[in-house]
Amino acid sequence: MMATLSAYPSQVHADATALLVYQGQPNRTVNWNLVGSGSVTPLSNCTDETGKAGALYQPGTAGGTVKVEVTAGA
Repeated sequence: MMATLSAYPSQVHADATALLVYQGQPNRTVNWNLVGSGSVTPLSNCTDETGKAGALYQPGTAGGTVKVEVTAGA
């Protein structure tokens, strides 16, 4: 199964929080890593029975590139 990471809204604005949804294997621990400005607040520390986990992304300084990495464990 391929894992995906989606943002809602898909175009993140500098003045708004975005919902991040990771879709992978069910019942796995999840670690969120942010490279760039802003903050990521996990809504759970593992995927649910459907394989989804969520986090909130709050933008930092305007401009630049931000990367969010998700690592799912056992």
